[in-house]
Amino acid sequence: MPATITPASPTESVRLSCRLNARAKSRAEEAAALLGQSITAFTEAALAERADAVLARMAALQVSERDFRRFLEVIGAASSPTPALAEAMHEYDRQAACEPDCGW
Repeated sequence: MPATITPASPTESVRLSCRLNARAKSRAEEAAALLGQSITAFTEAALAERADAVLARMAALQVSERDFRRFLEVIGAASSPTPALAEAMHEYDRQAACEPDCGW
């Protein structure tokens, strides 16, 4: 029966092996020492931070150039407010006038 591989839990330590140039290693060790961290703790934090940044950036909405240009056209086109929006603006102005100290 084939062995199954179960993913590590977020708190379980796993090994990562990689090669890097001597300058990068030296700078990482120096930075870790300045922070009072082990090279392992420093590397883990730096790796997690960079991975989070990349994943967050890639999770953002991405549209084609054509769609982005169309989006800019639509939001740049002047249009009259709808009746509901005009009413909401009027109500805002009314409440702001009645309660000037409420940070309107």
